[in-house]
Amino acid sequence: MWRYSPLLLILWVLLVPGGASAQLMHLDAVPWFTPADSTSRLALVVEVNRFHDPKFNWNLNRILLTVVLPAGNNAAFFLRLPHLTFDTGDISLANRWPWVIGEGGQDGWPHEKRISSFGQIEAGVTGPASLPLVGWVDYALAMGLPMGTDRVYPFSSMSIPLRLEFRKNIPLGRTSYLGLVAGYLSHMDSSRDHLDSFAFPSGYHLGAAWDLYQGRGSRLGLTYDYQDRESRRSQLAGAQWWLKWGSDGSLGFKVAAELQGTLDRPAAWYFTLAWRLDSERYRPKSEEKKP
Repeated sequence: MWRYSPLLLILWVLLVPGGASAQLMHLDAVPWFTPADSTSRLALVVEVNRFHDPKFNWNLNRILLTVVLPAGNNAAFFLRLPHLTFDTGDISLANRWPWVIGEGGQDGWPHEKRISSFGQIEAGVTGPASLPLVGWVDYALAMGLPMGTDRVYPFSSMSIPLRLEFRKNIPLGRTSYLGLVAGYLSHMDSSRDHLDSFAFPSGYHLGAAWDLYQGRGSRLGLTYDYQDRESRRSQLAGAQWWLKWGSDGSLGFKVAAELQGTLDRPAAWYFTLAWRLDSERYRPKSEEKKP
């Protein structure tokens, strides 16, 4: 049934109306399957994140767990669970973006300057699809579940973000690839009334990634992501370095910076230390040996 999923979601996206202009809520990049790096469709990824904005003295520390599970012969499910500690310094959410506060968030909500909570669970699926004029691409469907809390907005909320993205991988040599990404976000409001609909804009995403593979679990990468959510824009440039860690694991270092320089950004700098454990059974070479 997965070959019909992209078409169904495209129709759904076209029929759902967008919201009003608002700030940019943070959404993590899709965990694309990378066969050139021998990553597996059965994996566990543990990330330690630090998001920092010196202009507003906002800091976020986060632990993010991502579970990747096989779905059929070629696709993969993924499930993400974050735990966040958000320090707003001397500028609260209501002071920085008063127009995103809803009826239930008046009188200085949220009242804490330092907030710790589990964040929004996100579930999705990735897999191959054939598109007219483009040929074979990877698609991703992702949905944030209305769980967690609105108090750590813009890094998580009880809204329902729905994403459809496509990625085209272009070989540039034996070990180098260019990945081009295009997608659309339809963002449904939070089920609570602490935040206004202005807090959840919809919009499109364009991205590019260059990767240099150096064997199983080892690669260098550069990324660029552009987002426009109803005139709220972001340009994020990043670099990452993955190293082989044992027979099944990888250790990754990531850094990204916001280039747009607007007040809409969730953070100015993004730092990540990641560990990934892949199952050998569902790596591409192992699958080729299966009858």
